[in-house]
Amino acid sequence: MARTKRAKVVSLTQTKAKTREHKENIIENVREAASQYSYIWLFAVSNMRNAYLSEVRSLWNGSKIFFGKLRVIAKALGETPEEEIRPGVGKIAQRLRGNVGLLMTDSPPAEVLDWCSDYRRLDYARMGNRATETVTLPAGPVHCRTDPPETLPHSIEPQLRSLGMPTQLKMGVPTLLEEFSVCKKGEKLTAEKAQILKHLIIQMAHFRLIPLVYWSAVGAPGEDSEGAVIEVPLSEEDRELVEASNAVFQPKVKGGRATEDNKRMDEDEEDDDDDMEEPNEFDDIEARDKAMMLPEGMKL
Repeated sequence: MARTKRAKVVSLTQTKAKTREHKENIIENVREAASQYSYIWLFAVSNMRNAYLSEVRSLWNGSKIFFGKLRVIAKALGETPEEEIRPGVGKIAQRLRGNVGLLMTDSPPAEVLDWCSDYRRLDYARMGNRATETVTLPAGPVHCRTDPPETLPHSIEPQLRSLGMPTQLKMGVPTLLEEFSVCKKGEKLTAEKAQILKHLIIQMAHFRLIPLVYWSAVGAPGEDSEGAVIEVPLSEEDRELVEASNAVFQPKVKGGRATEDNKRMDEDEEDDDDDMEEPNEFDDIEARDKAMMLPEGMKL
């Protein structure tokens, strides 16, 4: 008897499995770069966006950036004094936990710190981000934050209602029936609130690279020994961003008892992709709503 089509397993992913050869290539590239450059920086990524990460790669042309596959990168560098490919680099490998990456460069530390301090890209906040301002909409037509302000297209009104806004279509314009509070400064955004802010064209997130620590082949200031690892002082704002990005401050202890954070990070890293952030439910919502919105600059 023929098998029913209902029993057929259909794969919905287009991601190809990574082969052993692929991992070996990563290890080879990491080791080659680590042997070539004078400084290895460990950085946390705040509000990860692939487009901006690609921009960073182009801006640091001539240096190497590794993001993703942290276990493979750590193995390439070596996590113990016996395994590390250069003296002291194992201390960097032990810190590869969470949403972090490596920058390998010959640029002096002062230049890297200045660049990281200046570089930031404004983007829409996502679920879990904290609101940077209080947003309250008055009753009446719903305007997006443009210059000058424009009313939202009529096609978005059903989405606004589904997101919890008390709206109604009046003369083809989405209209609030009463004052509506979108968010308060400092609160964590839900998926619905983040999507409302996107419809209103209100951006509250910054993509940033936050340096945590760096390895120096020339030694620490005032020293001549190779392999110094220097901590980077963090401001309170940067520390909050690092914690929000799920980066881990403390290195993993080899051979010791695994902490809950280390266990959680090990589980998370099982499915890491090389340079791509994992899609989540909110990404699907963003993609759906983006497809339903009018092209930029087009008016009804």
